[in-house]
Amino acid sequence: MGRILITGAGGFIGSHLARACLDRGDDVTALARPGSDLARIADITGKIDVRRAEFGEGTGLQAVIAATRPEVIFHCAMRTRIPERPDLGDMIAAMQENVLPLINLLSAAAGADHPPGVVVRTGTIAEFDPTQDAPADSAYGCSALAATKVAAGLVRRLPFPAVTARLALTYGPGQSDSFLIPSTIRKLLAGDRIDLRRPRDRRDLIHVSDAVGGLLAIARRPDAAGPVVDIASGHAPEMSEVVRTIAELTGTGPDRIRHHTPRGRPHVLCAEPDGMRDRLGWTARFPLRQGLERTVEWERRAARCSPGPQSEGMPA
Repeated sequence: MGRILITGAGGFIGSHLARACLDRGDDVTALARPGSDLARIADITGKIDVRRAEFGEGTGLQAVIAATRPEVIFHCAMRTRIPERPDLGDMIAAMQENVLPLINLLSAAAGADHPPGVVVRTGTIAEFDPTQDAPADSAYGCSALAATKVAAGLVRRLPFPAVTARLALTYGPGQSDSFLIPSTIRKLLAGDRIDLRRPRDRRDLIHVSDAVGGLLAIARRPDAAGPVVDIASGHAPEMSEVVRTIAELTGTGPDRIRHHTPRGRPHVLCAEPDGMRDRLGWTARFPLRQGLERTVEWERRAARCSPGPQSEGMPA
């Protein structure tokens, strides 16, 4: 049993991580911004300590860390959907919401009377665009890359290891409709049609249970993990293949899927899982089809129950 603090515990990955820690007997504190939605963990809030604090300033974070004395901090709070603006306001918002909170968290943890043993931050393979051999140019991608650089650059100044786990594109039960896989599953189960606008794009995909397992493995051996490591499958299927598999699993015919032909080269995001395997002995357990099958079955159960995302294996 250990004391665990999770920022962004109300989010998709954070909620699954909170349950995994709770299931293994950890003392879990969920740290969320004031006013943020905690529907994903509504059924376990009586079993964990829920705290609210602004991430844009350090005082609240200091108070939470002093009160809970976490041995491990998982920093899962990231804003991923940031609409582009002509005045570059999206970039400003991304830095304020994704980079500054990380600095404040590391500062609060480093200055605590009882610093944690490790801080594990969830990053993303969307930091880079391998088709251009350059960093991604979206506000989210740029802020994620900046946060990774900040965490790695501060390692020598911190009294604990700080590890960025760059996650492949994670999917699974309870994910938002703004992502391709849950949107596709829900539409096909409802009998709707799918417009696949970039069918040849390729993405490294990982089931959320594997993502959580990787994060826990890093927390156990942060020195072996190093400052940056990828949690990924190493395989990037075309989106047409992913949607075709979902159609098969939902019993949908191909006539409900419309493929567009976009201009330019396909976008490819594929990570390198060798670091997790060689340093920590971790590999993804769920092949894509199995992970999609589990997700489809969860969505079927959720559709028969009252709405509201919950954990895998539980009705919504």
